[in-house]
Amino acid sequence: MSVDAWLMPRAVTFLLALAAAYLLPGAIPHVGIDPTYFFIMSIVLLAWFILKWDAVRSLSLRGSLPEILLGAAAVASIYGYKLLTHTRLGILDMLIIFAGVVTCFYGLKAFKLFWVPTSYGIVLLAGYQLENFVPNFVVLQNWMAAVMASSMRAIGVGATATGEYVQLNSSSGPLVLNVESDCTGVQGILAFGLLSTMSVIDLKAKPVRLAVLFAVGFIGAFLINIVRLFGVFLAFEYLGVDVGNAVHVYLGYTLFIVWVLAFWSIGFRYLMPKQPPAFPAVGRPSIASKT
Repeated sequence: MSVDAWLMPRAVTFLLALAAAYLLPGAIPHVGIDPTYFFIMSIVLLAWFILKWDAVRSLSLRGSLPEILLGAAAVASIYGYKLLTHTRLGILDMLIIFAGVVTCFYGLKAFKLFWVPTSYGIVLLAGYQLENFVPNFVVLQNWMAAVMASSMRAIGVGATATGEYVQLNSSSGPLVLNVESDCTGVQGILAFGLLSTMSVIDLKAKPVRLAVLFAVGFIGAFLINIVRLFGVFLAFEYLGVDVGNAVHVYLGYTLFIVWVLAFWSIGFRYLMPKQPPAFPAVGRPSIASKT
């Protein structure tokens, strides 16, 4: 039996190295990992690897020595900076670590495949900075608060909306929820709407089909955000404030990832060219010789 037969596939080794690089800061004193960002990156990468696993597994590229040193230096620089500043691992740090591990294993050319998860980190950062450039969410906040109040009344829960505030007449007493700018989900709509569509951009398809798919991606992300907010209101109403706060943090990202997976599944089928049916070759009938 050859030595390679005893070794794990490179793709599995790559995943283990990436996981170790993300988890190591949790064991470093005064550093740690931001649990929200770690959860986001984990489910996003999991979703992407599920769909692209065959492509990752078949990669034959290998990082050269300069590329290995470059990738290792990028990861080490993040660890060093976090040690000096005593700060937790965030989205940008995870993005740099991901790029560094990819470079070590497969080299820079591999980003032709890994560009979607790499770009996602940049898009998510842009989404979280959107409030700095578009600070006025008043109209959207008030509209979503009114929608949530109407939805809760539809299931028999007393609710009134005043501006961006919704008062619930829960069994444990009055509860006021603030649908502030973060709750509008603009960051999630931007990040996951782009994540939905980025993976199908490189497919050769007609512009009209791509435009339809882009519209579906962003509209779906917007509707998923409405479902997320309704789930948060239900959690606060029936499960209490502590559970409601936890659901507020994690439910949206989980629902967005489910939407992205469903969208990818539909999108690839919609954009992939249909193969013509294969017919067996029919040769010219042979003429039997007469005896």
